[in-house]
Amino acid sequence: MIAAAFSAMLVVATTVRATYVNEWDKPFEFRCPEGQVIMYISSVHENFYDDRRWEFICRTVGYTHNCVSSGYVNEYDKPLTYTCPGNGVIAGVESINDNYYEDRRFKFTCCDVSLRVPVECSTTDYINNFDGKMTLLVPEGQAVKSIYSWHDNYYEDRRWKVQLCQV
Repeated sequence: MIAAAFSAMLVVATTVRATYVNEWDKPFEFRCPEGQVIMYISSVHENFYDDRRWEFICRTVGYTHNCVSSGYVNEYDKPLTYTCPGNGVIAGVESINDNYYEDRRFKFTCCDVSLRVPVECSTTDYINNFDGKMTLLVPEGQAVKSIYSWHDNYYEDRRWKVQLCQV
C-alpha cells in the first residue's frame, strides 16, 4: 500500500515538473492547455547573456474561454504594466529578446474562467532581485490578473510583481 502511494506521488511529481521554455537570447511562446491557467513562474538570470530563461506550470481551473492575446505590452528598457481585460487571467506568455537593449518585450494571453470572476486582488512584493532567481507559486484558488516589471540598464535585468486574484 505504501509503495503504491509512493508510486502515485512520483507520477504526479514528474508530470508537473517545469522545464525551460527558452534558450538564452531566444524568443519563446508558452500557452497553457485549454482549461488551465499559469500557476507557477520561475526564471533564472545569467549575466554572460544578460537574459533570463523561463519556466511555467499550469493548473486546471475549469473551462476557459474568451482567450485573447495582447500585442507587445512594453518597449525595450521601459516599464511593463499589463492587466488582463475583463475577467481574464494569464494563461500564456510570449517574449522576444534584443541583444542591443539586453531586454525583452512581452505578450500575454488571457482567458476567462467559466463561472468564476477574479475578486479580492492583491499585488505581491517583488518576486525577484536583479540577477536573482524568480519563483512564484500561485496559491490554490488564485490566478495572475496583472503583471508589472521595470528594467535596470546597470543590471540589464527586470524586477517583477504580479497581482493575484481569487477565482
